[in-house]
Amino acid sequence: MVDKFTFHMPTTVCFENGIAKKVKDYITGENVCIISDPFLFENGTAQALGAAMEGKKVVYFSRIEPNPSCESVDEAAACIREAKADCVIGLGGGSSLDVSKMAACLGDNGGSIYDYYGGGSKTLKKRKTQLICIPTTAGTGSEVTNVGVYTNKKAGIKMPMVNQEFWPDYALIDGELTVSLPPCVTASTGMDAFCHAIEAYWNKESQPVCDMLSMGALKSILEHIKTAYDHPDDLNARGAMITASLIAGISFSQTRTTGIHALSFPLTTEFGASHGTACSITLPAFIRKSREQAGEKMQQLCNYLGYPDAEALADGVEELMKSMGMPVRLSQIGVREENLTHIAQVGLSAAIIRLTPAVMNEQTVTELLRSIL
Repeated sequence: MVDKFTFHMPTTVCFENGIAKKVKDYITGENVCIISDPFLFENGTAQALGAAMEGKKVVYFSRIEPNPSCESVDEAAACIREAKADCVIGLGGGSSLDVSKMAACLGDNGGSIYDYYGGGSKTLKKRKTQLICIPTTAGTGSEVTNVGVYTNKKAGIKMPMVNQEFWPDYALIDGELTVSLPPCVTASTGMDAFCHAIEAYWNKESQPVCDMLSMGALKSILEHIKTAYDHPDDLNARGAMITASLIAGISFSQTRTTGIHALSFPLTTEFGASHGTACSITLPAFIRKSREQAGEKMQQLCNYLGYPDAEALADGVEELMKSMGMPVRLSQIGVREENLTHIAQVGLSAAIIRLTPAVMNEQTVTELLRSIL
């Protein structure tokens, strides 16, 4: 039993089907910048959100790429400054939400993300611009964390940034926004949420509140993800998944993630895997590996989820992924034997890998990767 812990989550969470249409009720300023990916702008979702803000001056920024670059952040910040926006709304998946966090801060602080991230010497001052995050995927949990993940093209790396100014003021959770997700995105983002929950659970920095949150999120994902995948219009399944993603996000916001996410960075930047795929492809192997230092705790989780042991849970997760057409071997995303040492080295450079409940060094990580090649 942990004898000392803290829990801090300052974001106000509001859940309701259709709540995005009521976004005006939460805006305190007059000039709004909506940050979304190109798909949500082109299909009119972003504009529909803007139309719900009658009386506000609204501008749009949609030049967001997957695994967003620092350059995307700087462009979004320039848009915010030009519009004199006093409210920034991040709409979409993790890429849009992460960009909105840093861009909102830069709107107040000035300069480039490179001044504060990746070796930059400046420190972000208090954000005055209001930040509202509205997820359209059930997976990233970014709407309730103080973490942003950005690709530094100058250095060729993707790394997280943690800052207290990244906490959104409001997270508006609307299951209706996830109905149009393609099945492959439902699967990959849903399994990303599963990774968030289980990494927070076995994390060396975990604590009782996170444990309870993670257990509930994991059970809900196992019960609803396949229904959401097979029946996209099922609002009950969609609502359950976006709620589970939210809960998993709250859990890992306190602990951060572990080896799964550390190894995902090179799998996205160098092999083009989506974030959810890059995380979940190592998930079964890490479930097995977690027994090394969290055996008793993992057995308690397996009992709760209805599996006899961690081996059975790993097998069950792998079969679930296969049923949704997700890759379960590294070779399926183009990784070869000669790449394993490099992937391990990049993953080991991320501080979060040390939160994994197992020995993480070049030999053990390379062996884990080889087991799923």
